[in-house]
Amino acid sequence: MPIVKIIKGLLLTLLFPIIANGQAKLVLGEIDMGLLASYHYVSRDLPSFVIGEEYELGGYLHDMDNGGLVAVTTSYLRNGAYGTNFGLPNYAIGKFTSAKVKVGKLVEANSLDILTSIGFGYFYGADDAERGGLLDLVYLDPTDPVAVFTIPIAVDIQWYGLDGSINSFGIKYELNGWGNYLGVGFTYLL
Repeated sequence: MPIVKIIKGLLLTLLFPIIANGQAKLVLGEIDMGLLASYHYVSRDLPSFVIGEEYELGGYLHDMDNGGLVAVTTSYLRNGAYGTNFGLPNYAIGKFTSAKVKVGKLVEANSLDILTSIGFGYFYGADDAERGGLLDLVYLDPTDPVAVFTIPIAVDIQWYGLDGSINSFGIKYELNGWGNYLGVGFTYLL
């Protein structure tokens, strides 16, 4: 048994500088964290001008040294929130929720910053049945739910608000099995 203790002690003594150096490289610099809230107009069918909306809420961590950003968000989406099927071509409406994890890179400029991000999430909800009518949401079909993975890709232009918050205007595109959609909107980070 004493030989095992000697070998363990020797290994720890020899490997400690390597382990400590690796740990030092993993230590992050100054971290900014906070809450984010965003609102986007979304559309799956731009030529028909079918517009929906997405509300998103979450938290973020931003490494001030290298510009890396990680955000965890949840959102509520209503497609076809404005307008009806009446007089328009058939399109998929729906009410959905999603949970997403995003990673990004913030490039700081003088007065405006640019944030690019990509993520991965899960998209769940109900879309319309094979019926149409004057009131879209009457025909939601919760018995056949939509449950797909989603990949959000976004570019935001950020600036600092007078209250110390960060405001941004952004464009995003989400790839998912239900139907890809384009979003344009604002984000407020506190």
